[in-house]
Amino acid sequence: MRLKILSYNIHKGFDWNNRKYCLQEMKNLINSSEAEIVFLQEVVGKNEIFKKQGLIDSQFEFLADELWPHFSYAQNALYDHGHHGNLILSKYPIETFENLDLSTNSWEKRGMLVCKIKIPPMNNKPERTIYAACLHLNLLHRGRKIQYEKIKTFVEQKGDQNVPFIIAGDFNDWNQKSFLVFEEMLGMQEVHKQVNGSFARTFPSKVPILCLDRIYVKNLEIINSHVVFYDQHLSDHLPIFCEVDI
Repeated sequence: MRLKILSYNIHKGFDWNNRKYCLQEMKNLINSSEAEIVFLQEVVGKNEIFKKQGLIDSQFEFLADELWPHFSYAQNALYDHGHHGNLILSKYPIETFENLDLSTNSWEKRGMLVCKIKIPPMNNKPERTIYAACLHLNLLHRGRKIQYEKIKTFVEQKGDQNVPFIIAGDFNDWNQKSFLVFEEMLGMQEVHKQVNGSFARTFPSKVPILCLDRIYVKNLEIINSHVVFYDQHLSDHLPIFCEVDI
């Protein structure tokens, strides 16, 4: 069975320079990918300022509408007028979910949303379970090093080494050090690097230079992967797409 995956930091629904609210265009882009599982970061769950301006503030409900019967949102950053966090959209049932607190300081509230997803029987294959984790990590490497260790411990505690695991999101990995934990210690593969020989350049979207976004997988066969380019620069990040066999 082939599984399509998309990871995208939607920048709270604004374009790359914070001038235009592009949530509808982002939804169209996500839907056009035909991904079965979507990992989104910087998704607004509530924002009173947005409401006063007539903007959609319950973004996870808007994005999940029509195509995504199953979704899970976890707030990370909480402020006086609302909150934002990570979102997983799934075309298959989410059996359980939890939010791992990855915050290492008072000004960066970070987390990893982990969903256990049931893939129903199809194509003469039995029902299967996968873990899908969506994260957004710190800007500075010293904070990310602490977060890598927390994630490593969490993954190892899940026990069954044969269950497929996907970890996707905004790693802020500008110095490209995440592989030391995810590849060398956890035995995962980064999809874009595996297919194209290098991490994906995804930031800033107008002139992508930095490799900030990742999709790591384990116990899945990588078929293809690419950065999704578009003309409007809807967010400050570009999405990453891949297909895997499960």
